[in-house]
Amino acid sequence: MAVLVDPTGGTVEITRRMAPRGGRTLRGARVGLVDNGKRNADIFLQALGTLLRERYGVSEVVPRRKPHFAVPVSPELVEELSAQCDFVIPGVGD
Repeated sequence: MAVLVDPTGGTVEITRRMAPRGGRTLRGARVGLVDNGKRNADIFLQALGTLLRERYGVSEVVPRRKPHFAVPVSPELVEELSAQCDFVIPGVGD
């Protein structure tokens, strides 16, 4: 009888839940858009911001850019966007 061994050292079961839905809409919301610094991310996020304002009534778009795509968003930027925005969308270019 063959025995199969997982060479990665095992697995971890992760349970994730969806955030509760409160019946809110995007109308009047403030949205942060974080450019990851890759080519064309800014173009995509500008178009997305325009769409969110025109079609869904988002009141304000807060654009920000990471200094480099290989680094995570700084804790300071997370804090700033948390204080200013109802939600944040990260953008990835290329």
